[in-house]
Amino acid sequence: MMQSDMNGGRPRVLVIDDEESRRHALVKGLERAGFRCAAAATGRAGVEEFVAGGFDAVLTDVKLPDLSGLDITAILVEMDTAVPVVVMTGYGTMEIALEAMRRGARDYIQKPFAVDDVARILGRAIEESRLSLENRRLRALVERRLSPDGFEDVEAELASLRGREGSPAPTAGNGSHGANGSSRAAPESASGPMPLREAQRKFEVQYVQELLVQTGGNVAAAARLACISRPNFHKKLKTLGVDANRFKEAARRGRLRDL
Repeated sequence: MMQSDMNGGRPRVLVIDDEESRRHALVKGLERAGFRCAAAATGRAGVEEFVAGGFDAVLTDVKLPDLSGLDITAILVEMDTAVPVVVMTGYGTMEIALEAMRRGARDYIQKPFAVDDVARILGRAIEESRLSLENRRLRALVERRLSPDGFEDVEAELASLRGREGSPAPTAGNGSHGANGSSRAAPESASGPMPLREAQRKFEVQYVQELLVQTGGNVAAAARLACISRPNFHKKLKTLGVDANRFKEAARRGRLRDL
């Protein structure tokens, strides 16, 4: 079952394919899989649909009567990098698929294919895009809090983070929030701001913990969201003293919200 999008509805996909029978089958199959669909028979019509907005992903064929799917990919990615583009290619056209990826496509699928496979790839692309956006938001939050120019604005918050070693890192104000939004009590603040290095470490711990919560303890997926290699992410976890296995076990038991 496809998860609901951020607005509470089903994810919306734009299908661009000049072959009517396949376009119709894709739209019907994807709608049964839990998506909402709009369709276009040409590249230019697809761009016009995309400009209207409201799409969570795009599925486009490579061969179109006007613009190629490769050009469509480059155009749409430049317009909105947050919307993943998945390209349909002919059997054995790996070079075209790789070129599509170089132009910004999130994934590709080779013909012939089952609609269920397309739905799975689109669902994964949409979820990864959502997590990537959330990851960038968290990174921006951490960087803003640790910015020298903004340090005075969060001095009280940094001071509130001082406490006994090993206590959970709060996010703001008088308390912090877990993955499910539940409030945790903040440690008693000490006079004076926290040293910048200590504050940075605590925010880094919070940051990697958020990534592990999002990915259910999957280190490889968390590393991708952090835009660093898996070995470097492992090193970061070791340096910060964060145990990914704890998150993996919590995910297995359905207890991630308790972390």
